[in-house]
Amino acid sequence: MHRLLAVAAACAAACSGPITPPVGTAPPAGSPESELPAADAPSYAARDAIRARRAADAAAGKQPVTGSPDAAMRWRVERWRDEHGRYDQAMVESARAQRAANVDHHESIDDAGIGRYGWIERGPSNIGGRTRSLVIDPANSNHMLAGAVGGGVWRSTNGGTGWTAVDDRLGNLAVCSLALVPGTPNVIYAGTGEGFYNGDAILGRGIYKSTDGGTSFQSLASTATWSYVNRIAVAPGNPNLLLAATRSPGGIQRSTNGGATWTLVRSATACMQVLFDPNDGNKCLADVYESSVHRVVYSTNGGQTWTNAATGLTGQSGLSGRIELAYARSAPGTVYASCGTDGGLIWRSTDGGANWTVRTPAGSGSGAAWYYNTLWVDPTDANLLVTGAYHLYKSTDGGLTLTRISNGYINTSQPHPDQHQIVADPGFDGTTNRRVYVTNDGGIYVTNDIRAASSSSGWSRREQNYRSVQFYGAAGDGTSGRITGGTQDNGHLTLQAGSSTASLTYGGDGGFAAIDWSNPNYIYGEYVYAQVHRSTNGGSSASYIDGGISEAGSSANFIAPLLLDPNNPQRLLVGAASLWQTTAARAGTVAWTAIKPAVGSNISAIAVAPGNPAVVWVGHNDGRIYKTADGTAASPTWFAVDDNGTANPLPNRYVQRIVIDRTNSNTVFVGLGGFSPDNLRKTVNGGATFVDLTGSGATGLPDAPVNGIAQHPSLPDRLYVGTDVGVFASQDGGVHWSTSNDGPADVSVDEVVFLHNSTTLLAATHGRGLWTITIREPAVTSYGPGCAGTPGTPVLAATPPRLGSTVTLTCTNLLPNQLGWIVIGFSMLTWNGTPLPMDLGPLGMPGCFARCSVDLSVGSFQTAGALQLSFPMSADPATLGSLLFAQALGLDPGANTFGGVVSNALALTAGN
Repeated sequence: MHRLLAVAAACAAACSGPITPPVGTAPPAGSPESELPAADAPSYAARDAIRARRAADAAAGKQPVTGSPDAAMRWRVERWRDEHGRYDQAMVESARAQRAANVDHHESIDDAGIGRYGWIERGPSNIGGRTRSLVIDPANSNHMLAGAVGGGVWRSTNGGTGWTAVDDRLGNLAVCSLALVPGTPNVIYAGTGEGFYNGDAILGRGIYKSTDGGTSFQSLASTATWSYVNRIAVAPGNPNLLLAATRSPGGIQRSTNGGATWTLVRSATACMQVLFDPNDGNKCLADVYESSVHRVVYSTNGGQTWTNAATGLTGQSGLSGRIELAYARSAPGTVYASCGTDGGLIWRSTDGGANWTVRTPAGSGSGAAWYYNTLWVDPTDANLLVTGAYHLYKSTDGGLTLTRISNGYINTSQPHPDQHQIVADPGFDGTTNRRVYVTNDGGIYVTNDIRAASSSSGWSRREQNYRSVQFYGAAGDGTSGRITGGTQDNGHLTLQAGSSTASLTYGGDGGFAAIDWSNPNYIYGEYVYAQVHRSTNGGSSASYIDGGISEAGSSANFIAPLLLDPNNPQRLLVGAASLWQTTAARAGTVAWTAIKPAVGSNISAIAVAPGNPAVVWVGHNDGRIYKTADGTAASPTWFAVDDNGTANPLPNRYVQRIVIDRTNSNTVFVGLGGFSPDNLRKTVNGGATFVDLTGSGATGLPDAPVNGIAQHPSLPDRLYVGTDVGVFASQDGGVHWSTSNDGPADVSVDEVVFLHNSTTLLAATHGRGLWTITIREPAVTSYGPGCAGTPGTPVLAATPPRLGSTVTLTCTNLLPNQLGWIVIGFSMLTWNGTPLPMDLGPLGMPGCFARCSVDLSVGSFQTAGALQLSFPMSADPATLGSLLFAQALGLDPGANTFGGVVSNALALTAGN
């Protein structure tokens, strides 16, 4: 109510690579996990559950199929391609341009309730997402910037103990690299597009530049067509000389004017890393990938020309041969490398990169590969280096021996697995300051003493409010307030009501999610390839229940569809090659039955009709769609809606999502993959024909994959979709669409779904965590008639009370040239202890009633028989659904003894 009082006061005054744990790996010698913090125990238990599952599969002779970056890559790219197999930067940029046009068109419109106000960031606030870049201000080590590969640039002003997003409207949030200009820390470059070949990598849009210390960034137009910028290097002593490691356009790009223009100086399929010698800006190194090999190249003239290494790292075969490089600042000419082909062995060059010799004995490497591989050398000690793969390893003898110094998992104080960058504090001196930061698939971690850090102590997390987790799917319950979802490399996470702190329900990669609305302690999720798990304790832990699904772990999509029947919370359906079903999801031992056979393409989408559990639709990777009207039978009969042959009403694209209208099971919405037109279709006749629902022009959907579809629980024409370029809403059944730059802006949204038993929409993003918005239509309701005056009965009307908008009250049919008042109140029941409505007859106004409390009154002299009052509505989402009441009073000497009349009363319900 205090917020509404504030509104009224304003009126009176002014009339927001996945984890793949090593099988059977024991804790390191001398570092028992019993020494680790007790708070981390649930996380290690989740890790051990996956290990136990793999061991059981191996004992049974089943070859386990586990999460891996390349598997995620294949699955993600399959969803991005159109029916002709096309997917490129131009298609993505076209979709983003269409999104921008839609934003501009709807800047002041809140269509279907998702406009400028209302989104609430739900986190998680205690777990970060994949991070490949971190820079620290040398003048103030508390000031740092981090690049989330799907969540943009983040700033910390307190040494990483708290973070805020710099700009969700950056234009591209796939920040893969950051570079700070030596000697000019206010100039920072951000490279977009994660070009390391992992499947959930998002295409970038070149390089952005900040000249104010990272407060704002502007696109470098000369790079706007670049898809992947893996690294950026700035020459010491020359702030205008830049090198960029790119995958598309490919190779090494060079600029001599601070990024205004660029020249390709070394072509290649991709360049993974480029760096300058910290002691000599004329010398530089790079790892280039060409002709299916990685090799080291070096330059002695500031990157103008490049020479292949002569010996050693001259051609490491395959994508896994990625090479990470690091100069030894204290030993000019000495450079180290970590190579993925040989399992993360350390190599060394003493002539600036021309010749290389291996240091680490075979079989004793870090395990570094193409996805995770990073290297750092102590700037004060050329023999101390740290390398990162799944875990972190340290050498004190120049790479001859490696000792593991981390043992983390998801949500632990030890560094999360999959290491991507190692950065020393700018004041690092090897003695009084030994602080080193690492970034990985779980965000950012720090040790205050890199020499003492171990796999049992010495590390702490730096990811509070670093809300950059990449979700694949999510679900929620409006009654309990519980939200749960599956993520890339951060497991299956659950948030309790009112909290942004997530608990780890299950480890590894997560996927689709479901929550039992009749008993929200039951939560369902999956590890990769349809390996279904269940929590019975509200998300504190989970265990596998997929023992009867013979295709689990093998014949299914990397992220397989999972759906709880909206009519029966005991019926759970899972799509692999076949469609699997259980009707006793809460049973101690869950029995599964295949109710639809395989057709040669995995199932990608499942839908069950609300109100009719017999109607089931499924979609496949290759665009085929089938339905049944007897889905509850032991052996349902399936009919082809689209078989890519005789029946082929839709493009043969990946079927992302199917939603059946809650009021008519013959009306079905289908979302398709591909950066192509017309990705949202609708049938009203059970699939006989389809119409396009993407609209056109500035009010249409972009040509981007439609990942999720939601229909409002009580307003069937209100539709919501999650796309690779944000959330869009329609309030007219798909004729027109709108979005905004508030809430989850230009970020991939993998799921949109309403919380059970509520009008709260949940958006699961792949890079900016979870968001919710409660959708309430603003309402103006007239109650109680006015009383007649000389011109007739006064009529009070109002514009819709939308959050953040101006509400205008207008009373007409008043006697001209008289005083009038509009009163606003907070009650329609009592006023100063007097019940309402209050009869004004005793005051000489027969037939007139006061119908709202008078908490605020604004009067004026009107000359035309009309009175108007405008006031601003609060933009606070907490005021959604709040009520204000209003009524008008006007002087009319001829109307009655008192000489006054009143209008009808209005109830105004705040909405968005």
